[in-house]
Amino acid sequence: MNLSKVYRGVETGELKEFQFRSFGEGEPHSSLGREAFTQSGPVETAIPLAAAPADLSLSQQLEEAYARGRQDGLTEGEQRLESTLQALTRALEDVSRLRESLARTGSQDMLRLVMAVAEQIIRRTVEVDPTVILTVIENALQASVRADSYRIRINPADLEGVTRQKPLFLASLSGLKNLSFEVDASISPGGCRVDSELGDVDATIETQLETIRQALSEAITDG
Repeated sequence: MNLSKVYRGVETGELKEFQFRSFGEGEPHSSLGREAFTQSGPVETAIPLAAAPADLSLSQQLEEAYARGRQDGLTEGEQRLESTLQALTRALEDVSRLRESLARTGSQDMLRLVMAVAEQIIRRTVEVDPTVILTVIENALQASVRADSYRIRINPADLEGVTRQKPLFLASLSGLKNLSFEVDASISPGGCRVDSELGDVDATIETQLETIRQALSEAITDG
């Protein structure tokens, strides 16, 4: 194959001089020098060695920023949780106090209802059974301090029936020498007051009801 080619004058206008040289000789002074060889082919840019520390510093900064953000988030979460727990604690305390208040209120209402029913029953029993006063006087005498004489104050409605039973009262207490009955309109029917030189016993209906109320109130409180 013939690779030779003949260039005419017009075609040789753009040709540049190229010189061959031996090894060890200086660079030829021609327009086609080292620059022509260095610029041929793809140009690659090398990463400077000094850039590695910069990248490492940025990585550290990112890690520190992430750590700070995470810690700030945890701290804020803990503060919110603490506030929530405090609010919940206060709410539970309020509920507990409200429950206790409702329990006390309900207990007092129940106590008043029981006492109202008890009073109605007692007073109705006194009206129906006139002998109730006799039992009340007997118990009051048994509870009183031993004395030679007693004065018993009763409601005028009970005087007749009590007077008929006077001998029985005298016989029930040994050493009793004198027993007198006095009417007192301030004392409700079925109740009495026993007085002696050594003390007195309040056996009125009102006092007996108050004793019952106190006993029930203490039972509710203890429960």
